[in-house]
Amino acid sequence: MEETVTHKGIIGVLLAIVLLVSMIAGAISPTMNVHAAEDYRTWSQKDARWAATAMGGSTVMDSGCYITSIAMVAAASGARNTEDFNPGVFAQQLNSIGAFGWDGSLMYWASVNAVIPEVKIETANLSFNSYSHEGKAAEMKEWQNKGYYVICNVGGHWVYVESISGGNITMADPAKTDTDLFSAYYDVYAYQVLSGKNPYGSAEEENAAPETTTTTTTTTTTTTTTTTTAASTAAQTTTTKSQALKSASAASADTETEATSTTTTSTTTTTTTTVTETAATTAVSETTMPVTSIPVGEYYCSDSEGSDIYLEPDVSGKVIAELRKGDIVNVTRVLCGWCGVNIDGSDAWIPLEKLTYAGEGIELGSGDINGDGIADDVDLALLNNYIKNYNERPEGISTLRRCEIEAADINCDGDINDSDVLMYLMLICE
Repeated sequence: MEETVTHKGIIGVLLAIVLLVSMIAGAISPTMNVHAAEDYRTWSQKDARWAATAMGGSTVMDSGCYITSIAMVAAASGARNTEDFNPGVFAQQLNSIGAFGWDGSLMYWASVNAVIPEVKIETANLSFNSYSHEGKAAEMKEWQNKGYYVICNVGGHWVYVESISGGNITMADPAKTDTDLFSAYYDVYAYQVLSGKNPYGSAEEENAAPETTTTTTTTTTTTTTTTTTAASTAAQTTTTKSQALKSASAASADTETEATSTTTTSTTTTTTTTVTETAATTAVSETTMPVTSIPVGEYYCSDSEGSDIYLEPDVSGKVIAELRKGDIVNVTRVLCGWCGVNIDGSDAWIPLEKLTYAGEGIELGSGDINGDGIADDVDLALLNNYIKNYNERPEGISTLRRCEIEAADINCDGDINDSDVLMYLMLICE
């Protein structure tokens, strides 16, 4: 009898211990789940879970660097939880609203905000004022200091800028495991600025700090006028190449108003709300962002230094030809900041930032190449230059647009040659 009681007592103690362990496990399991959540900085466009997910006519594997970088912004800012959101989910959501073009490019930047209301692309592609790595890093750091997130183009490929210290940039790369940007890539060529649910740098501190902690936050308001890009120019350009060159020159002047800063001290919760509201108000009311698709068709080289033409969309790759300022190429697709063209019968690539959309062709009178209403010695000079370059330059590079070539074919035989030159001379001498 005594053994039975003792045995029951031991069993009771063991049951109590098991129950206590179960209660403790239940209490700590949410924390364990949170710590087990996926690190968004490891997201890769090559991940088998979503690599084959469609992006219009492409896939996340082939074209997903841009949206993966934006997905990182959504996670970093607290707009999305990594337990139920990732680049594959993001791609599916964008697909559901028809956001992608046939080549996988994002047709409208506003579609990001439509799918994730807390995240917005605040600028077009921004060029740098500095040529050094340190200077470029400092320019992007200024935006991070204002609470914005930055993604950057490292040569046809987009990465998320995690942090900047001096001239060193730590990145989360959708295609590589490298984290040191300038060790993995030669340079940064352009960048975009985004706003998130929480300002850059505040999300982790807000989650980690007790509610009683008092912090001091600097809220900065800035007004920026961004450079008109090829995408925004596309919807507006209906002029001839010479007129478009003048417009591009005028549009390249950036102005920036010196920011004014206001420092506020409050509890953590209040401070975060203040910064978020200020950033959102500034972005909506003071920053103008063109939201247009990037068309295919004729582009001219608008860079004063011209541009190399690459065999692959990679600035460290093989250069097969070069463009001079004003040269015309026919772009058949635009993918991740690169324009696909055909040079001497082979596919080739040119950085989008080097080109400007020439617009739809216009109707020109016979012989009136420059569209000034008369066929004269200026048009003859353009014709001679075209013939010279046609014989010397690779096929696919021209000094005239299609509509201008049609106007230059003054004898209407379908060829541009010395016969047209003779006709011009006869016309001018009359």
